[in-house]
Amino acid sequence: MLIYANPPRRQLRGRGARAPPPARRGRGLPSPALRPRPGPAPAPPALRDQLRGRAQGDGAEPRGCVAGGAGARAGGASQRQHLRHLSFAGMSGLRLLGIHHDAVVFLLEQLPGAGSCSRYRFRYHPPRRDPPHSAPPRNPSGCARAELYLRKCTFDMFSFLASQHRALPQGPPPREEEEDEVQLKPTRLELPMAMRFRHLKRTAKEAVGVYRSAIHGRGLFCKRNIEAGEMVIEYSGIVVRSVLTDKREKFYDSKGIGCYMFRIDEAEVVDATMHGSAARFINHSCEPNCYSRVIHVEGHKRIVIFALRRILRGEELTYDYKFPIEEPAAKLPCNCGARRCRRFLN
Repeated sequence: MLIYANPPRRQLRGRGARAPPPARRGRGLPSPALRPRPGPAPAPPALRDQLRGRAQGDGAEPRGCVAGGAGARAGGASQRQHLRHLSFAGMSGLRLLGIHHDAVVFLLEQLPGAGSCSRYRFRYHPPRRDPPHSAPPRNPSGCARAELYLRKCTFDMFSFLASQHRALPQGPPPREEEEDEVQLKPTRLELPMAMRFRHLKRTAKEAVGVYRSAIHGRGLFCKRNIEAGEMVIEYSGIVVRSVLTDKREKFYDSKGIGCYMFRIDEAEVVDATMHGSAARFINHSCEPNCYSRVIHVEGHKRIVIFALRRILRGEELTYDYKFPIEEPAAKLPCNCGARRCRRFLN
């Protein structure tokens, strides 16, 4: 291949190309593009000895010095020959993996399947030696998700009333006792039933309250002293026909809702499950301190709870449910705790 010192212009002309300037006559030098580039200058002797000493001491090869490269490589190879080989004679497998540390052992003993190590002596979490479990029974439907879900727990919308943080009312101060004697006289036996009932509607919330009961869940307690024969509270709710009670009771049971009903007569029943007064929380007792009575007020039948004896403030109000006697398989246990308890509500 021939290289022209001064190539013809026709060979370099093209699209957007410019011809290089002609070389000076008389010198015969090639163009700057074809001149050889000068190589790196050799390092001084003092710098060369210094880099060679560092290479022998550190085992590294200097890359910036071209002249001392071979000597540095030779020094590094000789240094590697004098390295001492490490021995693992006194090391165990547990020590190599770091399992001899207490923190690592504490975590490893909690891993699933650690109890299958029969030869290992546990230090922090000894495995439980439970008897081998038998295979679970086969599901007849094939899958639990294919079965109909039935709520096992009963939904209680009034669970907050049975909170242990709601303290029961204690004995009244002497001044409040005198005021109650004056304000609540209209609910006693001296006045007509209609007037006493109207006064009861205004003062019932101040006389009783719902709190945690030792008999069953929640109970109704009196906030003031109540005299014998005095109106305590009305059992209010939705009045329905007797033929609908069974249908409503089945509906409440399917939803897991407790049922509260009170029979007025053979034709009508008061349903206080969803809409009713606090009288639905009165519990049963074989030795009650109240009794229920149906009264006529302005042409309507009302169920009113009366005091059977004098009831002190903070005492729970109870009355006899008077359930009909049923077979032993359908008996409901009684938790009133009275001396003459019949053990069953029905």
